[in-house]
Amino acid sequence: MTQVSVRHFSWLVLLCAFAVSGCSWFSKKTGNEPMELVDFEETIDLDRVWKRGIGEGQNKGFSSLTPALDGDVIYAVDFEGLVVAVNTGSGKKLWSRKINKAEHGLWGWLKGFFVATDPNRQIIGGIAAENGLLLVATYAGEVMALSKENGDELWRKQLPGEIVSAPRTNGSVVAAQSVNGKLYSLDAKTGEQLWFYDNQPPVLTLRGTPSPIVTDTAIYTGFSNGRMMAFNPSNGLILWEQRIASPKGRSELERMVDIHSSPVLRDGVLYVGTYQGRVSAIARGTGSPLWGIDGSTSENLAVSSDKVFVAHSDGKVAAYSAATGEQLWVNEQMLRRNLNGPQVFGDYVAVVDFKGYMHVLNQSDGQFAARTRVDRKGARAPMQTDGETLYVFTNRGKLIAFRAEKDE
Repeated sequence: MTQVSVRHFSWLVLLCAFAVSGCSWFSKKTGNEPMELVDFEETIDLDRVWKRGIGEGQNKGFSSLTPALDGDVIYAVDFEGLVVAVNTGSGKKLWSRKINKAEHGLWGWLKGFFVATDPNRQIIGGIAAENGLLLVATYAGEVMALSKENGDELWRKQLPGEIVSAPRTNGSVVAAQSVNGKLYSLDAKTGEQLWFYDNQPPVLTLRGTPSPIVTDTAIYTGFSNGRMMAFNPSNGLILWEQRIASPKGRSELERMVDIHSSPVLRDGVLYVGTYQGRVSAIARGTGSPLWGIDGSTSENLAVSSDKVFVAHSDGKVAAYSAATGEQLWVNEQMLRRNLNGPQVFGDYVAVVDFKGYMHVLNQSDGQFAARTRVDRKGARAPMQTDGETLYVFTNRGKLIAFRAEKDE
């Protein structure tokens, strides 16, 4: 199995275009460049409520350190394993805890001073906060459960596979998914393994997995072969499975249909996006398809009361009816800008591009309402929202809270 980061793949396409065009790259445009940003009249003020540093932030590469919002606290982790709890109203740090075990003695000190962090101990997929637990996992497959009150370690479990998304829990079991196609279920109190499911991945896949959804009655997750599945949390029996996208084309590259983004559960409906495949809505109880449209995305979807928002792989941002899948609008003014997943707040939906510009669009028509630069290095991590406030975790480790104020 060969894996490739979708963001690195996008840049690989540009590099190939450079190689083919040779010196002409410098004399004329090829049509593969990121679209230039357009000017517009802003209709809202973006109020930066607070900003808080979170260690070293994202590492270079494909990490996507998703924060976790739980009530009036938001939790974030940097790639070296520093977990920080922050009050959502004030931005005040409540506590912090380094979860990667340090090596003691002179050798440990020298190694820490002169040698970069061991990539196998790095955190890649962020953190989850559910049912009294904080959950994180290292690239090397070590799952850790922490207390939400102070970050104290409750247990840790080594699994045989790389884990690049945050584990999830319903309070009884913890579900963790590895890049080699395995889904593990652990006891939420002890970390002991209960069962696992093995889904053999295709030859070529994107570098990443979704975070499962874990409820009292089912664990929902997608796989790199384009299938969405539901499992009984207690014993791992398959409740249903549904193919969201089918491979097409002759080459392994053309046949990639990964479910790379985490599914969204809203009002009994699961919304799922695939790379080079489809965006679909399926019934939670049976997996029966409700609607589906052709599309390609590797980023998380956003869902409001009546709309589904998608950042497509080519840079289009589109809104679809949550009930029927009908396209309501599309914004094509950010093509090839490597957008992260959209997030809704207030009457708006936001995306961040590879240059760190956050674009705020009207949910109603997709027109630009505001733009600000959050980080020159970008913001890969999925954004979080409590409905009115938007939380952005940038690549350089700044956790920022924004609210939108309409111009008078």
